[in-house]
Amino acid sequence: MSRRLLPLLLFFTTLSAFGDDAALFTLYKTRVAPIIQGTCIGCHVSGGAASSTRLVYASGSSTSVQQANFDRVRSYIEGNIKTGSQYTFLNKGQGQGHGGLNQLPRAEDVQAVTDFIDAIALSLSDGDEDGVTNDLDNCQDVANAEQADLDQDGKGDVCDADIDGDGVANEDDDFPKDSTETQDSDQDGVGDVRDAFDDDPKEFEDTDGNGVGDVADPDDDGDGFSDAQELADGTNPKSRFSCPSCAFSFDVDESQAAQPLTDGLLVIRHLFGFSGNALTAGAVASLAGRGSSEDITVFLTDADAELDIDGNGKSEPLTDGLLLIRYLFGFSGEALISGAIGSGAERNTAAAVEAYIEARVPLQ
Repeated sequence: MSRRLLPLLLFFTTLSAFGDDAALFTLYKTRVAPIIQGTCIGCHVSGGAASSTRLVYASGSSTSVQQANFDRVRSYIEGNIKTGSQYTFLNKGQGQGHGGLNQLPRAEDVQAVTDFIDAIALSLSDGDEDGVTNDLDNCQDVANAEQADLDQDGKGDVCDADIDGDGVANEDDDFPKDSTETQDSDQDGVGDVRDAFDDDPKEFEDTDGNGVGDVADPDDDGDGFSDAQELADGTNPKSRFSCPSCAFSFDVDESQAAQPLTDGLLVIRHLFGFSGNALTAGAVASLAGRGSSEDITVFLTDADAELDIDGNGKSEPLTDGLLLIRYLFGFSGEALISGAIGSGAERNTAAAVEAYIEARVPLQ
């Protein structure tokens, strides 16, 4: 790692509790804003000589003005970084292709702008190489492509010392992924809140709610097909939506059509671990028959096996979820499956994936 980047890493570490945005804004206010306000604002302001460029700033020192200017210059620099021209903003400030000539004659100003650009580049990097850039990653130092965040506290489960947010550290919590559980009376490994039979160590679940525990119940989901028959048929014995004669449909919200920005979005959000309003916000059709987040969560959770589009034994957002949303957007062939087939997939060709999804969407 270069010595020039080390101070930036220490800066971000110091302010990590506030997130990259706060750290960048602090860096901007302390070192770059004085340059913008003292030099650039002379021309790059509404009505100024450079008011036709992409960098037009607002005058003033209020927090809202500084935030607006920060957003504008950050967006400009991010665009340059993504096109391989990281230091365009710095070069222009020093007079390269700049009608205002060199406006950064002082070495400390050059360093301030350089550090700001490097900090933005650092926020866009992917330190843990999980496919999620730091600016979006809820756990920047540990790979967590699925971005699971059980307690929705902004810290990913893989680096959260209290995954369920119940105030008890994971190592001291019998049920670290369930904030509602504190006791297990029958010592069967299932907390009393979730255990339908908390005095029977052999039973804890009653899928169909008929009063008979699943261990003793020959038809766990009450769909009329025995558990043994469903296992033989490859359907889910604990899901009433999965049985030989009840076809699963990717029309998740029951709007009579499977659409990318409703059904596809609901599936991929569910696979990323979203729930409640975060799952359904803006993703339920106006004529939906299944619209509540609770009903949709139950439906998708029960139908987990059907969400495994590539057939590798796991339903995952960046494979199965991506395949579905691409298909619903009209992708086909290599464009459908490129980079979206899981390891060990049974359905690893575009034709197989298309046939699987097509059989599970309403006729349009």
